[in-house]
Amino acid sequence: MKKFFLLLTLPFLMMGCNGEDDPEPPVVIPSAPITIFAYLVADNNLDDDLMSNIGAMYDGMTTMDKQATLLVYWDGKSKIQDVSNPMLLRYQADGKGNINGLLPIDTNAPLDDVLEVAEVVKEYPEQMSTDAKVMTQVLKDMVNMTTTEKIGLVVGSHASSWLNTIFTSRAFGQDGSGTDNTMLIPDMANALKSTGKTFDFILFDACYMGTTEVAYMFREVANYQLASVMEVPAYGFPYEDFMKDLYTGTVEGYKAACQSYIEYYQSLYQNGSYAWATVTLTDSKEMANLTTELKKEITAHKDVLADYDSSSLQEYGKNSGPYIAVDLGHLVEDLNGGTLPASFKTQLDKTVLYKGCLEKASPSNYAVKAANYSGLGIYVPVEERPKWNQYFKTLDWYTASGWNEVTFSWDF
Repeated sequence: MKKFFLLLTLPFLMMGCNGEDDPEPPVVIPSAPITIFAYLVADNNLDDDLMSNIGAMYDGMTTMDKQATLLVYWDGKSKIQDVSNPMLLRYQADGKGNINGLLPIDTNAPLDDVLEVAEVVKEYPEQMSTDAKVMTQVLKDMVNMTTTEKIGLVVGSHASSWLNTIFTSRAFGQDGSGTDNTMLIPDMANALKSTGKTFDFILFDACYMGTTEVAYMFREVANYQLASVMEVPAYGFPYEDFMKDLYTGTVEGYKAACQSYIEYYQSLYQNGSYAWATVTLTDSKEMANLTTELKKEITAHKDVLADYDSSSLQEYGKNSGPYIAVDLGHLVEDLNGGTLPASFKTQLDKTVLYKGCLEKASPSNYAVKAANYSGLGIYVPVEERPKWNQYFKTLDWYTASGWNEVTFSWDF
C-alpha cells in the first residue's frame, strides 16, 4: 500500500509546487549518456550478496541529477516479487532522487522494499544463464529496451579468469549446484559480440578477471574494462558510491568508480574488518598493442621462460587458486634484470588507465605491494597445472602473446 500511495501522490505533490497564477517553467532533466545493464548469475552461494548489490545500485541511482535507466537480469535462488524464475528488472531514475516514479526509500529500509520498487519487464522460463545463447538473448532483450547509444555492462557471479577449471569447473558464473553449469570466457566474449553492440564498459564483479588473458578476449566487445586481478570480496563493488560516476559514460567517471572501490575497502580495513582489494581500468583498444609488446618480451626470453621460477614475483590468487596469475609488469621487469623496458612501460601506461590496491589488508596475506602492481596479472605456465596448460594452448592468447614459441623443459 505504501508504494501505491506514493505513486499516486507524487504527481500531485509536484503539481502543488506551481500555482496557476504563477507558473514556473518545467525543469528539464537531461538523460544520462549511458544505460547500464547488470547480468547477475546468483543461483549459488553469492545469492544474498548479489541481491544486496541491486539495493546498492538503487541507492546509487537516487543520487543522480540526470534521468538514468538500469536493467538487471536476475537468476538467483531468492525470489523477487514472489517470482522464482529468471527475470528482467528495470529501475528508472528521474534525476531528482525518485525511482520508478516513487520517492526514494530510506537506506535503512529492508531490501525487499527496494526489490518491490523494481518493474519486472520480462520473466523467463527456467534457463541456464551460463549458456552463451541464453546470455546473448537476454542482452539482446535489454538492448531492445534501450534508447541510449552507449551501454555499460556489469556482470556478477563467481569467476576464475580464463581458466576452465578451478575448485570445480569454473570460468564465469555458476547456475545451480552443478559444477559444469559455468561459462568459458571465450564463449562469454562471443555472447557479447553476438548482440551486435560494443559495450562502452564491462565491470567484472567477479574474481580474477583483471588479467591480460581476459582483457585480450574482451578487447573487441567493450571499450573499457574494470576488474580485479584478485579475489573480489563477497560484497563486491560499492555501487551506492559510484553509480553516478558510471552514468557519466566517461573515462574519468570510470576512474572515479575504481577509486571508490579502493577507498571503500581501505575504510573497512581501517575499521578492523576483513578487507582487501585490487582494481584496474584498461583501455581495450590498446590491448592488441600491449600484447604485441609482451610477445617481444616472451620470445626474446623464451630460453629463460622454458624453466622459469616465478616464485619471487607478486602473485595473485595464491590464497585460494595458486598459480592463477603473477603481476605482468613485475614479470617483464624480472626478465630484464629489474628494469621495465621503456617501450613496454609506455604501452602499459596507455593500456592501464587506473590501478589501485590495498598494501595493508586483512587477512594480511592478501596485501599487495604497490611498487610491484602494474594493474594486470598474467599466467606463467607451470608444470603443476597440466589441465590448465592443455586448455591454455587452445586460446588465441597462447599464440598472440608468444607463449607458443617457448619450449618448456617439462612436458607442456
